[in-house]
Amino acid sequence: MTDPTRASNPLAHLDSLNEQQLRRLLVEHLTKQKLGLYWEASAIERDAALNANLVLPRLVAEWSYSPSVRGERVEPQAAVHRNLIIEGDNFDSLRLLRATHAGKIRVIYIDPPYNTGNKDWVYNDHYVGANDRWRHSQWLEFLYRRLTLARDLLTPDGVILVSINDENRARLELLMEEVFPGMRLGTITWRTRQGSNADQQCFLSVDHEHVLVYGNEGFSFNGFEKNYEMYGNADNDPRGDWRLGDITLGFSFKERPNLYYPH
Repeated sequence: MTDPTRASNPLAHLDSLNEQQLRRLLVEHLTKQKLGLYWEASAIERDAALNANLVLPRLVAEWSYSPSVRGERVEPQAAVHRNLIIEGDNFDSLRLLRATHAGKIRVIYIDPPYNTGNKDWVYNDHYVGANDRWRHSQWLEFLYRRLTLARDLLTPDGVILVSINDENRARLELLMEEVFPGMRLGTITWRTRQGSNADQQCFLSVDHEHVLVYGNEGFSFNGFEKNYEMYGNADNDPRGDWRLGDITLGFSFKERPNLYYPH
């Protein structure tokens, strides 16, 4: 268990720190940024976690796909596997990949906890500390350590995409700027479901999430040309081709008479 007092105030335990840790603490305090995102964290504890002894995974040969060569099945132990699935804690998995795939990953997509308090998901989604001066330190430190490892995996033309909801987007963008300075490419707005205007919370849409995109200097989107086959200009509109779009509400005029506007 980590002593929260020790993590938030390492100066109170100087007698227990060795020379390397004292140097690390001094550098941190002398070079601390004056503008940016702040959260409760222990740099010494972070260094220890990132550099702790690595536990290697166990290959389950019978679960591995073994392609046939000239009609003969290749034994799992001898097969060359181009794909890799790691089952385990994502922090340990990232540390393993940093040891084996540093600078070799072109695309990383992560869907982190949104810090909403939802505990019915595959992980605990509640990272707000009741005694945290900034309330979100645990969540930010959780992501910072993993994003730092992910950054070291990217190729010179690599890109990382991170999903986030509207509520926590601002905090995550500041964190991404700290871990990936100068690498921001933009944000993709992702419509996650087909909802109704009646489901909206004031002006905050519940139908959309965001994907933050950060890439190395050599990255570029390939993309493809837009298809205009669905567009036309039957009325010779001087503004050019257009297409019809459904902007109706999911109710009849009898159900929502105040939202019905006759043609």
